[in-house]
Amino acid sequence: MNKKLKIFLGSLIIISSVIFGLLFFGLSLMNEEDRYGDLVNFKDKVKDGDIIFRKSLSNTSKSDAEFNEFGIIEKSWNKVYVWDSQNTLKQDLYDWSEKSKNRNVKVYRSKNSNLDIKNLKNNNYTEFINSNNLEFIVEN
Repeated sequence: MNKKLKIFLGSLIIISSVIFGLLFFGLSLMNEEDRYGDLVNFKDKVKDGDIIFRKSLSNTSKSDAEFNEFGIIEKSWNKVYVWDSQNTLKQDLYDWSEKSKNRNVKVYRSKNSNLDIKNLKNNNYTEFINSNNLEFIVEN
């Protein structure tokens, strides 16, 4: 093979590799947007062990609704899951937050490592959120 053919083939391989790489990257971003919708920015901000709260907005205004469910965040390779409050069911973040229409979701992180999650079982989530035990992370 002569020198010009080698340069041409090498350039062709490099250019096609770059094009396929950009195509793959763009498709993976579209996949995340399709999977999480308006929750796509949650994936980068949440960590394992964060507490996620959900409130129903069906018959009340956004500010009057009370948080009525919580879960614990678990991150797995490129996916975000939520364990329910009884730690028995693991669901994808999108599925957990969008079970019914008009849901609002907020994520908090514990400021101290010895936070007792059992205190959350009394359905007094709004008071717990307003305490100094949690740090706000993100909401939709």
